[in-house]
Amino acid sequence: MHRPAAIPDDDFNAPRRAPRFFVVSPHLDDAVLGCSTLLSLRSGAVVCTVFAGEPARPARTPWDEAGGFADSHEAMAARREEDERAVALWAAHAVRLDFLDAQYGATPTVSAVADAIAAQFERFASRTLVCPLGLWHSDHELVGAACRSLLITGRLRACIAYEDPIYRAIPGALSAGFARLESQRLRASPLPLQPLAPRRAAALKLRAVRAYGSQLRAFGSFPLDVARTERYWRLERA
Repeated sequence: MHRPAAIPDDDFNAPRRAPRFFVVSPHLDDAVLGCSTLLSLRSGAVVCTVFAGEPARPARTPWDEAGGFADSHEAMAARREEDERAVALWAAHAVRLDFLDAQYGATPTVSAVADAIAAQFERFASRTLVCPLGLWHSDHELVGAACRSLLITGRLRACIAYEDPIYRAIPGALSAGFARLESQRLRASPLPLQPLAPRRAAALKLRAVRAYGSQLRAFGSFPLDVARTERYWRLERA
């Protein structure tokens, strides 16, 4: 597995100097909801969604029904289309893994997810891996654990973590995430990122979030946390 170069702060806030990114997204919306500032820094990112598979047989779940869907096949087809429209706003390339999310009753192992992410990351040379901290939701925790395992085992030297949208606002979720990092001897350093054109970036994020119409229906309203300032962390072994 190739290792990304060091991640200096000043590379991010200068035009055309931002690294190219490989963004890991647990579901078909998380990268846009929680990582739009980073996506705005340079076009051509890869957005790799982990839980983008669908059950062999149609399943019915409360979340899909809240989104307006009759079953999982209808839901996943529509959600892929929503995701295509959203990531295209940043000229990003979508990669989707076929793991099933928790609502469909099949949970992969951490090692299986880590290997799948690593295999896709290897396809795209000279990129910086970006992942969620892995907060609260079981799928998010699994993806966070998989990405941390790449650091712990030395398959990855460093990466950038973004705070999981919506779940970071749950009391105790963020502190629990940092406690996990400390227990695994991983260091998290604040990484200040500023969009090159703040107003344009904010407008683009709003437009992208609205592309996920089914998820906004399921939430019942525009999630307040999505409008809060995004925060990023440099992760590496202590």
